[in-house]
Amino acid sequence: MRILSRILFAVGALCLGAYGFFVVQAHVYQQKLGWALENEPEVVAPKLSEGDLVGKLEIPRLRLSVMVMEGVADETLRVGGGHIPGTTYPGAPGNSAFAAHRDTFFRNLRNVRKDDLVQFTTRSHTFAYRVVSTAVVNPSDAAVLAPTSSETITLVTCFPFYFIGPAPKRFVVHAVRSRQI
Repeated sequence: MRILSRILFAVGALCLGAYGFFVVQAHVYQQKLGWALENEPEVVAPKLSEGDLVGKLEIPRLRLSVMVMEGVADETLRVGGGHIPGTTYPGAPGNSAFAAHRDTFFRNLRNVRKDDLVQFTTRSHTFAYRVVSTAVVNPSDAAVLAPTSSETITLVTCFPFYFIGPAPKRFVVHAVRSRQI
């Protein structure tokens, strides 16, 4: 019994240590990307590769702020948000789509409301959007990423927010470009 309790204690300590490592890693990476957004020259969008800085996504009312990189690889989404390849970039006509984990950077999306302000800041511009709708869809529903005729931002995360393990659905937020911040 004593050996089992020591093993369980060690496993628990390792889990907590791993969690702490990933939280600190994400925080450090977010700080590094924030510095780069303010101090480095802008990269032309077609030249972006997985992990390159795209900008900063914010929803002020929710106190949601996340640095966004190109791509949705595990390594990218562990330390920030990701721009979904094949979608446009903010400021261009069409649908700019972004993903992040529901239990880290997009946790506060569960409280999003119609007309909430969504801001996206690049090295040279800040774009404002207003939330027009939310939906819960199946993971295979790629229609939420379809091109649009107007400037749109789509945010995607797993759903339900408090589900343990791979979530069966996706929570989607659509916002359209607003001319004012």
